[in-house]
Amino acid sequence: MLGEDLYRLLAPKFELPRIQYGSRIHEVHIGNTTPHGTRAYGIILGGVSNLPLFDGRERTPARPHIAMQIHTSPDDIPASVSEALGDLLDNPIKWARFCARECGAEAVQLKFNLPTRTLSDRNLDEFRELARQLAREVDIPLLFSGSDLVETDPQILEAVAFATKGERVLLASARLGNDYSRIAKAAIDNQHVVLASTDCDPPSQKMLNERLLEIGLPPDQIVIDPTTAALGYGLEYSLSIAEQIRLNALKGDRSLQMPIVAFPANSWTAREATIEDSGYGNLYSRGLIWELTTALTMTLAGAELLIMLHPDSVKRFKTFMKEQGFTEPSVTKKNSQD
Repeated sequence: MLGEDLYRLLAPKFELPRIQYGSRIHEVHIGNTTPHGTRAYGIILGGVSNLPLFDGRERTPARPHIAMQIHTSPDDIPASVSEALGDLLDNPIKWARFCARECGAEAVQLKFNLPTRTLSDRNLDEFRELARQLAREVDIPLLFSGSDLVETDPQILEAVAFATKGERVLLASARLGNDYSRIAKAAIDNQHVVLASTDCDPPSQKMLNERLLEIGLPPDQIVIDPTTAALGYGLEYSLSIAEQIRLNALKGDRSLQMPIVAFPANSWTAREATIEDSGYGNLYSRGLIWELTTALTMTLAGAELLIMLHPDSVKRFKTFMKEQGFTEPSVTKKNSQD
């Protein structure tokens, strides 16, 4: 009896930690509604003061916004995604409409692909006109991405920024290795948002953010991309780095207090997501698992905007979030008279 009483008295008690940070993440809006723009709504990132699900006593947070990635040419699209999209791959406008209407994407990211490392005047004119056409025919928030070439991306994004003035698009990406000042100034002049991208290195992310702020780009026009590695190819680094950046921001580092964007679409670069080998299991399911796992991981790390590729990945992710009690993410609506 005495032993039982002592056990009850000494029984350990576990209490969930309740840490309140002194800082918040800047709120960033992407997509202008009337009268300044023509979007049906805008998406709202940031405004949080903790990591999601950190405190079990708090209400379940909102799920991340989802932007689906489309390309000007389908050359690098994985076979599984190509099969799901079919002829849509040849028409970026129809592809974007499908993402918005059939998949429920809150935004669309158009990636401008260049066949060579040279950007001609004709390429630039085509990209500029395509951006205008996309803004006319698809009314959800828009993201525009260069070809990941330091020589051409600033020029492409500058042209697109002027072509979509007032729509508050996201320009991706400013990098330490490219002419980020040119991208930042185009965003300032045309009221857009800049994606600041670095390669899995928090000090580099801090440095890039500080330089953009010094140029005069306000913190509510910056979101960050610390790089999303694929499952099995460094996802654990992306997770820990995103968490480190978010925690430093909440502890008071003003240069890091921006929303995080993650790219589960990068999962399709993993061999296991695309290799046709029966020993790895069903190819269709495998590719979705790779993208979904990355999306869920980066959600836990605090990402508030996910860039995804496969239509079924998007639908399954949204279903899972709803089943787990996540609320819908915040948007800005048109004026009441609209």
